[in-house]
Amino acid sequence: MIDNKSKKHYIAIIGGSISGSEAAFILAEKGYRVVVFEMNDLPYGKIEDGLPNWHINLRNKQEKNIDLKLNHPNVRYVPNVRIGDDLDFDDLVINWGFTVVILANGAWKDRALPISNIDKFIDYGLIYQNSLLHWFNHKHEPHYDGIQYEIKDGTVVIGGGLASLDVMKLGMIEMVQKELSKQKGIDIDLFTFEKKGILKILDELEISLSDLGLKGMTLVYRRTAYDMPLKTPRDDSDESIQKAREVSNRLLHKYASNFLFEFVPLGSPIEKIEKNGKLHAVIFQKNELVGSKILPLKDETFTLITPLLISSIGSLPDRISGLPYDGSTLEMKNKNGYMVKGFTNVFAIGNAVTGRGNIQESKAHGTMMTNKIIDHHLEKEDLFEEWLVNYNENLKSVVQEQIEEIDKEIKSKEIMPDEIIEGILDKSAALQKKIGYTTYEKWIKLKTPIRLEDMLKK
Repeated sequence: MIDNKSKKHYIAIIGGSISGSEAAFILAEKGYRVVVFEMNDLPYGKIEDGLPNWHINLRNKQEKNIDLKLNHPNVRYVPNVRIGDDLDFDDLVINWGFTVVILANGAWKDRALPISNIDKFIDYGLIYQNSLLHWFNHKHEPHYDGIQYEIKDGTVVIGGGLASLDVMKLGMIEMVQKELSKQKGIDIDLFTFEKKGILKILDELEISLSDLGLKGMTLVYRRTAYDMPLKTPRDDSDESIQKAREVSNRLLHKYASNFLFEFVPLGSPIEKIEKNGKLHAVIFQKNELVGSKILPLKDETFTLITPLLISSIGSLPDRISGLPYDGSTLEMKNKNGYMVKGFTNVFAIGNAVTGRGNIQESKAHGTMMTNKIIDHHLEKEDLFEEWLVNYNENLKSVVQEQIEEIDKEIKSKEIMPDEIIEGILDKSAALQKKIGYTTYEKWIKLKTPIRLEDMLKK
């Protein structure tokens, strides 16, 4: 039964992806009216633009779920609104009159590469992961007018975890696919490459990487393959932790073998080398591990010459002017709470709280990811899909707990006067009208880009 009082509350949610849509749906089902502000056309976040487009089943399933949550009679979707740019945060909190504002904004800001003045080479010798993935997922579209990248032989990638493995796969596939077509007249689609692996395809063709004039790419990680967060231990026992480490090591080398890239462990980038105004090489500090601590080896470095550097070290939520931060993390009133410090009606959920965008690091706020992936599943090629589906399901569970606590706060607030409600409706409708928005279903159909798999079927 819906409390009639709930109909007199309007809730603002910033961000419409996994956390935002889940929160919106829970509140809407309770009878609250919700306005979701999304900075992009689509509410899918990293599901749409943070995963390589060969993750078809994962993308479709997750996006359909978000659609079901946001296409609710009590939810009003307002796309193309970046809080802090298009809409002032203080204005939203103070003047619009929302009972509560919930931050569920995703992580789109790449972590800065720790090399002095390296960002002067962005898109000119240096590519950050978010930009790379956006290009890779949309470059096939007839009307794509964004930046064009070219993956070059000898590219060095810095990072660790599943996201960096996807970067290695897409880069190697791009190069081999291009050279096979140009040199041999052999055209093989992306999905076949991803499913079979480069090694198997070249073996079937009796062609080697060197036959194509390629050396391949190199992935550098500050720890070892055993330390890559590819497998979550079932528990805190030494046996479980060791087994997870062995699985991670095995998976890393399996990926490197199947997609023909090199892996260099125990290296942290510290300096760049320029030549004729261009990025020429990167100097890495050699590390050693003492327990879980990374210690630099005194006076021991190595240098990798590279025509292109890709940073895959994770993402952070964009800062919103007017909110308090402690480093990259929002300051909260209580250590494990959801209320943002300095406010009585602003809350944060999911990655907006953790300040972490890297899916493996996030673990969802307030809990560690439950281990639902059976070991033999981790040996499959759909590793990322298996992992992320379980991660998102756990994140939804955490959001449900968070919203139950926020619900108590909402119920303690005074009901909203009709003129405040009318103002929220008028202002949000004006934002929708400005961009030609009519209904959620029509907007999603209009803005969903053409899929590569559909183009290949023609």
